[in-house]
Amino acid sequence: MAGLAMGRQYACWLHRRRAWHFLREVGLADGPPSAWIYVPMLVLGLSLSAEPVAGIPWLTNSMIYSLVVACAIAGIAQLATRRMAYVPSGFQNFFETIIEGVYGMIEGIVGHHMIKRTFPLLCTLFLYILVANWASLVPGVGSIGWGHATEHGFHVAKPILRPPNADVNMTGAMTIVFFVMWAVWVWQEQGPWGFITHTFAPKGVKGLVALALAPIFFAVGGIEIISIALRGVSLPIRLFGNNFAGENLLHAMGSITPWWGANCVILILFYFLELLIGLVQALVFMLLCSVYIQLNTAHEEGGH
Repeated sequence: MAGLAMGRQYACWLHRRRAWHFLREVGLADGPPSAWIYVPMLVLGLSLSAEPVAGIPWLTNSMIYSLVVACAIAGIAQLATRRMAYVPSGFQNFFETIIEGVYGMIEGIVGHHMIKRTFPLLCTLFLYILVANWASLVPGVGSIGWGHATEHGFHVAKPILRPPNADVNMTGAMTIVFFVMWAVWVWQEQGPWGFITHTFAPKGVKGLVALALAPIFFAVGGIEIISIALRGVSLPIRLFGNNFAGENLLHAMGSITPWWGANCVILILFYFLELLIGLVQALVFMLLCSVYIQLNTAHEEGGH
């Protein structure tokens, strides 16, 4: 962890004369420059959008690192299952423990009747988001690339590698895939008419009471439709926002004090925080998807 923190420190110091001349121009320094002078980095570590690579518009630096993450997950899975044993041990036991824990967590939400259909996608989303979040903490990701010198130091405008989940296109793509499958599962469980009655029809009442309450339930159904539409916006923005902010937070913490050693200690603490946040965000994304499935596929008591 200390090595990761030290890897973030290479861009936090400026040469004395360049920094001193800038401070003198803005009226913040006079007299001879010291051997080294500290200037905080005031620019964002990452731009809001991913950058094309090699002049190919559709190939971005986040896509390249996404491929690296996908290959890493495939390699880990292959390593854990290359010598399958009836009584697992070692890495196979560790990997199966994670998968079984995720399986039980999802089944407790979507139910036994949906788990076999939904588990492959939901578990894949969880593992990919988790590994992508943690892989984003590798020194150099988002901080090594092409850029230009500024008054506050060298700003990397086009990093070679960009954290996948700090690109709203990636989080949006995962959300689109999920909601396409969500629509398929809801169609299979309810059908179009079942979805309409589940959303708009009165529940728990019959006869004249149901007729009298029909406008209220219809209005509630309209709110539910708006809620479903907003899920497709909030789900990717939440994941993107947390990762984008976390990446820029690490860049800022690497230059928060004039002392290199103090910055390393602070970065170590924030690395542990980002490890926890990376796990929490993967869980939140998976659990929210599970809840969205359960809300429209759960069977009424006495149903099949």
